[in-house]
Amino acid sequence: MPETPNTFQVHVHIAGEDRPGILAEALESVVRCEALVVDIKQFVFSGLLNLSLLLESNSHETLQRLEQEFDEYSRRSKFKINVYPWKPGYRPEAPYCHRLVITVLGRRIGTIAFLELTRTLADLDINIPRIEQLDYADHHVLEIVVGAKQMLTNVDILNALLKFKENFDVDIAVQEDTLFRRNKRLIVFDADMTFLQCEVIDELGKMAGVGDQLKEITHQAMNGDLDFTAALRQRVQLLKGLPVEKLEELFERIPLTPGAEDLVRIVKHLGYKVAIVSGGFQFFIDKLKKKYNLDYGFANQLQIQDGKVTGELEGDIVDARAKERILESVAEKEGLMVQQCVAVGDGANDIHMLARAGLGIAFNAKPIVQKHAQAIISTSNLELILYFLGISGSELQELRQTAQKKSA
Repeated sequence: MPETPNTFQVHVHIAGEDRPGILAEALESVVRCEALVVDIKQFVFSGLLNLSLLLESNSHETLQRLEQEFDEYSRRSKFKINVYPWKPGYRPEAPYCHRLVITVLGRRIGTIAFLELTRTLADLDINIPRIEQLDYADHHVLEIVVGAKQMLTNVDILNALLKFKENFDVDIAVQEDTLFRRNKRLIVFDADMTFLQCEVIDELGKMAGVGDQLKEITHQAMNGDLDFTAALRQRVQLLKGLPVEKLEELFERIPLTPGAEDLVRIVKHLGYKVAIVSGGFQFFIDKLKKKYNLDYGFANQLQIQDGKVTGELEGDIVDARAKERILESVAEKEGLMVQQCVAVGDGANDIHMLARAGLGIAFNAKPIVQKHAQAIISTSNLELILYFLGISGSELQELRQTAQKKSA
């Protein structure tokens, strides 16, 4: 077999004020020298061009001629051009076996906060190949692509960032950098304190005159201190005798979480399916499903006889494992992988659902829930989820307008 000729490479970096035609001019030099473009990266930041070309040739002399060509081009164009020798096959990012995307969202992410974030990542031996600003208007949103040498999971990294989150009042998501990150197609919400801005069963307790007693049981159950099923049955017993008219009355004044209606409108416009999977009651979920054009709704069935709550439940209990199974079954019915699912919840009974989804978001959640999620939102605005899906501020403005016109 004939001997394979040596291969030589150079990295050419061009920087300067952007205008049309720069890449074409640079490629004219490459063509004249009969070199091959192996890799290319170009972006414009605040009107300034950054262009990198990885060029290859079987002749060292060819690369010397290339360097002369670009020296001349630099003098003519006033661009700053550097030519670096490069080893064939060398990629600085190759040691990073795990790539993730960190989204950081706040009112304003100051320089001190940014420094603390980058220090935290450096302490984990995490590199930052790319940063993009998604928004700087209503919210300050940064999308940071990182590479880790060791197999840190997104939950590991999010837990490492919890102190940073607390110190600087930001919301954070950590997702694997895969094709599924911007290809989500199903969002599954918990109801109480997530899609709704109250615990429905606690409000029913007030109507039944057992508000304080019932609220304490709810608090312990959502923190994981009580078995969910036992706590649910105990609370439902306290509602015995409550007229169904009181349920109707409560539904009319249940507060929706800010951003919920806009989020549903936008994701439905994008082709998503939307579900509510609740440890609450089907009576309310059916009404929510109809009112907000949701695709699925699952909850516990209150037994009602002679127009009153009996204090008992019918059918299977929608507990933590049931929520996880429902997410899986809805995804399968829609022909989706679980990596294409977003789950949003706040309580201990949401942990398995959040952990199973491609993106599990702990929304104003208890500490035990945050430790099992891939994202944390502490701001009462569900529309912020759209940033975690990779949608920029300008895209969000356009989607709001389009979705509103469509639903009008």
